[in-house]
Formats: sequence, structure tokens, C-alpha cells
Amino acid sequence: MGIRGRAGVAGAIVATVLLVGGCAGTASDAPATPSPTRTQPPRIQDLVTPSPTPTAPPTAEPVAQTVDAGVVAEGSSATVSGAGPSNITYQRQGEFVVVIELDCSACTGATVVTAPGRMSPLGEAAAPMRGSFLMDVFKDDPVNQMLIVQAEGAWTVTLQSWNDVSYVSGPQSGTGPVVLFFSDDVSRVTVDYTPANADDSFSGRVFTTSDTPQMFGDSVAFSEVFDADLPGIMAIKTQGTWTVTPTP
Repeated sequence: MGIRGRAGVAGAIVATVLLVGGCAGTASDAPATPSPTRTQPPRIQDLVTPSPTPTAPPTAEPVAQTVDAGVVAEGSSATVSGAGPSNITYQRQGEFVVVIELDCSACTGATVVTAPGRMSPLGEAAAPMRGSFLMDVFKDDPVNQMLIVQAEGAWTVTLQSWNDVSYVSGPQSGTGPVVLFFSDDVSRVTVDYTPANADDSFSGRVFTTSDTPQMFGDSVAFSEVFDADLPGIMAIKTQGTWTVTPTP
């Protein structure tokens, strides 16, 4: 599996990030820099198009237990904890993409993250799992949503607007899936990637206010420069190890 094309792909794309990877998808510490004024944050009405008609029958089904995370709004996140397989419901108030952060570091066995009606999971990997990914990426996505966590052990999920994600600047490194909001004003990024195993791949998706979403990646180790008109959101899906460096 994996994306094999290495050029940026223009056009509206499904930006749900595949949550795979057993390690935390967190970026390395970078020197503190003043945060610029967020005059033009990425907005769902600027970046995405109505969702396409599915071409295959859905496979994801809700489980027996349901917990409600409540309302997610600009400037107001929602956090919910539980144990074992669970449905997580929430309500989005406003037009923005939701960032899902999963902490399943206390889990054992396989962990699967999906949603009702999906034809494939958002992600699955051996626990422990930590990472973040995007939901509600289409204009016609309903405000009432459900996420399904299939796991053994305790977990915590935090949901927030992508406009509330803290800025990062300069080179960022990590392992596994993550959503980053780069403040750097550059036209490209350099990506260094090492797969976790033979089945691993890397996918990067970049969202800005001045361009259509861009997608790039590969299923083998690489070090390459890709178009990415930052500042903006970059969503990474992989089990492997990566470094992303904003590049003028």
C-alpha cells in the first residue's frame, strides 16, 4: 500500500489521515519563535469540495459502547476517555476541519481507528498507539459525527479545530501520524523518511489558503523536496520516522 507518486497533486483530495504507527507522532522541540497573527487560517470553505459518492460498500460498523465528547468549536476543544472498543460521538460547531488526537499508549494488541460508513479504517497498528489526524474535511460533512476506536485498554481522544493547532516552525521530526501547523512562509518542504517496515508508507498532505491541497509521498525511504506553499496545515500518515524541513 502507499502513495507512489512523488509530485504534488493539485485539486481537492480526501484529507483524512491514516492513523497507523505505534509510536507518538509528535514533533521534536524547536526554538521558540513569536507566533504570527493568524489573519488567514485554513478554512474548510476555502479548501475542500463536496464528498464523492462511494464506489464500494461501507465496512465500518459501530460497536456496543458509545461515549459522547460533546461540542467542538473554534477555541474550544473536547476531550473524552474510555476503555475498550467504543464509539465516540461529537458535534462540530462551525466550518472547520477537526483534528483528532488519540492517546492509546496504555493499549495492548491491535488498535483500529475508523468511522461508520468508511470503506477502510482511518488507521490500524499494533498498540501502543499515539497520533493525530483530520476529520470532517468536506463541506457537506454533517455536524454530528462519530469516530470508532477498536482497542484493548484505556484511551483518551481530544478533538479541536485545525485553526487552534499550535504553530511550529523550522525542522520537525517524529514517528507516526501527526497534524502540524507550520508558520514558516516558504514554498517547499524537504522530507526525509525511513519506513518502519516493508509494508509502511509515507503520505503528506498540505493545506493552505493560497493553493489547492497538495499530496506527496512514497512507500520506500526517501529524502526529497516537495512543493508546499506554507504557512498552513500538514498532515502526515505513516508508521515510520520522518523529518520535515520548511525550505525557501
